[in-house]
Amino acid sequence: MKQDVTFTSSSHKPAQLILDTDMGNDIDDALALVMIHNLQARGECQLLGVTVSKDNLYAPAMVDAINTFYGNGEVPIGMVQNGATPVVGQFNRVIVERKTPDGHAQFPTTHPLGGYMPAVILLRRLLAHAHDHSVTLVLIGFCTNLYQLLRTPPDNISSLNGKELLEQKLSHVVMMAGNFTDITCNTPNTHREYNIIEDLPASTHFIHECPVPIFFSGWEVGASITYPAHSILNDYKWTDCHPVVEAYKLYKTMPYDRPTYDLTAVLYAVRPDREYFHVSQPGKVHVDDQGITHFSHDPQGNRHLLSVDDAQRKIIQDVQIELASQPTT
Repeated sequence: MKQDVTFTSSSHKPAQLILDTDMGNDIDDALALVMIHNLQARGECQLLGVTVSKDNLYAPAMVDAINTFYGNGEVPIGMVQNGATPVVGQFNRVIVERKTPDGHAQFPTTHPLGGYMPAVILLRRLLAHAHDHSVTLVLIGFCTNLYQLLRTPPDNISSLNGKELLEQKLSHVVMMAGNFTDITCNTPNTHREYNIIEDLPASTHFIHECPVPIFFSGWEVGASITYPAHSILNDYKWTDCHPVVEAYKLYKTMPYDRPTYDLTAVLYAVRPDREYFHVSQPGKVHVDDQGITHFSHDPQGNRHLLSVDDAQRKIIQDVQIELASQPTT
């Protein structure tokens, strides 16, 4: 199976990643971050920083706890300003505040609670220091931070405005967003995908205005590939207590299988040349005023859709289990 478009990766040149996540609204964000750390341990990527689009102080703290657990507590974290979904969620606060019997944090963080810089400032700093066209942005939450970045003027961090920074420093964007299955008269509301509609103005502007290619892993991709409960219950026994296993137990009553929406975006971002996915011919994506995403083929466009067949789904599931459950060294 041959892909139409790839960005070639190499073990000698790890993918340079910035992750933007709404950590805590769904459990797959946590497992996607774990995958990144394990891919970094294999030398396949470097996590430059994480920005958080969920507007609750325990969301970046959960990121911090996972980063610290995997020995990467120095990774900078940025917090959204005036963002969406301020509710704490099912697991972030519990995981961050959980104590051992002797009163210490069970899952320590590297930074103090609330001690995270504004996301847009972090994005400008990370991009300003990056080589041109070197960074892959993995967007698995809302577009809030990136829309705000688009609107930033030149400053003491960079002489470029936000759009110019994206154009000069990013290679491309991989985002879990949208629903690109066929719409019938009976199903339009099911196509109002969560990451799009929670900050619809930001989604619309970023998707329409982003100057670099965007690869969409739509709802339909991750929904068709689940992460099995048996892996959560059995494959992480190399540690006495794992933050994401504990988060899984808090998110819903175990056992349950969960779609791998965000994991698929990470997998393509780091391994675009493995032919896990089909990649569409170029086109354009339009977000309408209801938050429904529409793709149209256009040779002048720079938007692409990922899709999977049955054989790829099985391969991707096996690879995701292997990468997510990999023991730390």
